[in-house]
Amino acid sequence: MRELRLASLFAVAVLAGCVEVSKKERADTATVRTAPAIAVTRVNRGTYGMASQVRWILSPDSTVIVAVVDPAGVENDALPNAFFFGSETRNFQARMDSVWDVAPSPDWQSIAFSRAYIVSVPELDSIPPDAWVTLSRRTGIDTATLRTGSFPTSGMVTAHGVAQPGVIRVPADVRAPGATDAAAPRLFPISRGWRVRWTADGKTIALGNNPGSSNDDATSETWAALDPATGSYHGTLPEKTALLIPKWTKGPRLEMSVPVDVSGAQPINVRAGNRTFSIESSGGVITARETTAGAPEKPPYTIGPGKTLAATRGGRFILALAPRTNLVGTEMPVEAVVYTVGW
Repeated sequence: MRELRLASLFAVAVLAGCVEVSKKERADTATVRTAPAIAVTRVNRGTYGMASQVRWILSPDSTVIVAVVDPAGVENDALPNAFFFGSETRNFQARMDSVWDVAPSPDWQSIAFSRAYIVSVPELDSIPPDAWVTLSRRTGIDTATLRTGSFPTSGMVTAHGVAQPGVIRVPADVRAPGATDAAAPRLFPISRGWRVRWTADGKTIALGNNPGSSNDDATSETWAALDPATGSYHGTLPEKTALLIPKWTKGPRLEMSVPVDVSGAQPINVRAGNRTFSIESSGGVITARETTAGAPEKPPYTIGPGKTLAATRGGRFILALAPRTNLVGTEMPVEAVVYTVGW
């Protein structure tokens, strides 16, 4: 009896929980405490593959961060990514596994992404019809569209990927009635989006064509247009349409056989309200040392294990590498995490 494996890599946006955390942290700031409230979020709860590239981007005012873990399989086969989004000004954060790509809008108030699915049947030469039917039920996309829109994700076994575009609208006030529902990811019944971009005016999401190979870092050469407000889809973009290309900062590349040093990093200076801090990493521990002019000297606050990679302007979101908890077998011994700090 053949074994059929359908890997539908569901995206999970941590929205309702993050709203609740934000409410509590904001309430805490009204009281006097000796140490900040700290929560930790794993950026990627899925596989790190044979190697993973960690990267991030900050908004022009450095109050918003998007962090990505981009894994690849054997022979650089395509694997889904994961991302974390955190906004200080809007008191909002979201995390999602199983995406091919992600891009913040020009105003940093929306997040475009493409949800990743992989249909894999290693022992067969083609994907059987019932696998497409199952995926159709989960995506709301008809089987014919899924087939024609799929692409190979492995050069070794029968595995096809599908991209489904979506968008998250960042609420202006997470405490407003219905804000959580309004910020829920909206998926579109379209099978395209290996890469996603925004047009310069922020009105259109550009959906990249399928990769020409199973290579994880393959690019898109042509683009379709999606209106995220109406869901209208057009198979091509007008000529000379300006697309915003996110200027990612590449962090460490995590590989199974290469040790990663998490003992120390350069300090990052942040300002939380009227107070300033130096976020420091030493001996595998991240701390926050207050540097406010005139403040009495006192021991630094402990943020958590690991070393810092980046932080938002107010230090609310700190991206770091940390030892993986509950390490199993041959898993990557370190992982990307975000510390959310309520000063």
